[in-house]
Amino acid sequence: MSLDLKADYKKLQDKVSATKSYTNAKAQYSAAEKKAGETFDKKKSDVTQSLNSVKEQTKRFEKQIKSQFEQLLDINNITGGKGSNSIKYIKKLLLQTLKNIEPKILEILNEESLNAVGCDQQQMFNGQTLYIKVSSIDLGGLLKKDPTEPIGKVLYEKDPIQVQQYPFSLNKELYTRIESGQPYSVDNGQLYIGQSGQDLFDIQYVETDNLGQTGPWYKVTLVNRVNNVNKVGEFMIDYYKTIKIVDYHNIMASIMDALSGAISIQANIGLVQAEDATKFELILQRILGLCFDSKTEIDVSGVAKVAELDGVDDSFFEFTEIDLRNIDLKVNNIKNGVVEYENCDNVKLPVNSEAVLDSLENLLHIPDSDLVNASDALTQSLTDNPDWSGFAISGNINAAVNLNFVKLIAQGLITAILSPKILLPIFTMLKSLGNTITDQINSFMDFAKNFKSFVINLVSKIGSLFVKEIFELIKKDIKNLIQQVIMDVAKETKDKRIIIILKLIQLLLVVIQFIKDFRRCKSVVDELLWLLKIATSGFGGGGVGEFSRKDLPLPLLYASQLMEGYSESRAFLGAIEEMQKLGIPTGPMPDGSPNLDILSRFATMKAMAYEDAENNKVQIAVGPLSITPAGLTVPASAYGKKL
Repeated sequence: MSLDLKADYKKLQDKVSATKSYTNAKAQYSAAEKKAGETFDKKKSDVTQSLNSVKEQTKRFEKQIKSQFEQLLDINNITGGKGSNSIKYIKKLLLQTLKNIEPKILEILNEESLNAVGCDQQQMFNGQTLYIKVSSIDLGGLLKKDPTEPIGKVLYEKDPIQVQQYPFSLNKELYTRIESGQPYSVDNGQLYIGQSGQDLFDIQYVETDNLGQTGPWYKVTLVNRVNNVNKVGEFMIDYYKTIKIVDYHNIMASIMDALSGAISIQANIGLVQAEDATKFELILQRILGLCFDSKTEIDVSGVAKVAELDGVDDSFFEFTEIDLRNIDLKVNNIKNGVVEYENCDNVKLPVNSEAVLDSLENLLHIPDSDLVNASDALTQSLTDNPDWSGFAISGNINAAVNLNFVKLIAQGLITAILSPKILLPIFTMLKSLGNTITDQINSFMDFAKNFKSFVINLVSKIGSLFVKEIFELIKKDIKNLIQQVIMDVAKETKDKRIIIILKLIQLLLVVIQFIKDFRRCKSVVDELLWLLKIATSGFGGGGVGEFSRKDLPLPLLYASQLMEGYSESRAFLGAIEEMQKLGIPTGPMPDGSPNLDILSRFATMKAMAYEDAENNKVQIAVGPLSITPAGLTVPASAYGKKL
């Protein structure tokens, strides 16, 4: 079981990296045997640059507390980095995932919305007139934008308003209520009807409530359901089935705004709104970094995990001086129309917000079957900016932007979900039950603090859907990596039946494991570490330092006859892992040629294994075995072979 999550992420990266280097080196060793005498010149400057790069990555890792999703992205980069493991591939994989998970999101939303109201599905509400503050449900200022304008087109629903045609474009309807000032029933000739066919409510935009308080407000008139059975749960489910939780192009707009600030720049939003949105983004990242492991699991690191809502008090929503500087930096970048990325040397790059907005608007005209490819190309509207060509940027700018895009997918989805039409039924039901806390909500941060449990559970559960995708990708790749190691160890084992039985048993144990909640970081890490252990484990278990140097119990000594013995492949794999800890390059040379230094070490291990197998001798001192009438048996020596 994982004890220190932060250390185990590093351990997992080390083991994956060592396993991958082993398979590469073993293939190069075989090739080198066929091409004896081939030489090459080491590029010392490139090797030094590689080592410096490793040091910089280490410093960056220590400065940041990464979410489980980001940790797995790092591990995935080690397992592959090309082909099916490239960030480009992962980006398209997750974009496709976005299209497929709407039913799951609706399930999560229904559950957490009911929890936010604080009651079970059987609790009843009364038909009555309530006043919901517009600012409390319009956290991002959506309803201040015209749906027919370029910005509004990418933020509102795609479909026009068609009364009682589902899914109904209710965000557009809420804007229409503001423009009209008339009740929904007056303009449309009927009340708002649920998916069940029953009337749900009437709604009107007003400037003051029944007490004369300035809002503005939405005046919501609830109506009694059939037989006056007004169950909160039935109301909310009936309502949510009438709308589409979020449109695909809305999610893309939210991601691209988080990535570049393009929509905020184009909308010329105020400093207060920009600061609130930026702070909320940071809170989302913190939530995505939470772990929900069982409280019975041990935490020894101090930062290894935060159990579900444990330690999430008011301080969770406070910001350090560094946080505030970063928030100010992003707000200023939005006002100045620029963006910067850490993996692009933090150069301030001008944003062509019109081009980004145009590409987002084009999604409205793309067939559903082509949406993933079109969404994948969105980042080009950012990176193809000719003004970027004059900046000295190290590395691949497209890869850097794509990586940031992937990291923001869950955040973009969540921000897009928290629109007025999603919050309206929650706040309406709260007020119907006498809870007026909704009147205190005027920003994303107000909402996060007052609806802590709802936000944390919604965000973390949605984030876990993407963690699962990356986990499955890594798991598949690790299985491919360890196949070669298992084959090599099996070839070196005299009794093939033992290793086959061992590996089959362990493989079955891994297969029957089932991660019920991908928010449980320890469960995810444990399974990946367990999978890696298959390649090098034996009946004897641990390696150096895992057991104290005391005499082993006699039964375990008898069991030692089942151990495989020395394996040069297993030793080589361990050596690679230790060298990588020291920063010694273990992969191919910068020009792609074999790393002869690593291959020579493997050759030495193989030669030592051959010599040991042919000529080793074991001499054992055998102490007195038993007490006889004549006394103790005479100690003797015995000889044997080490296998």
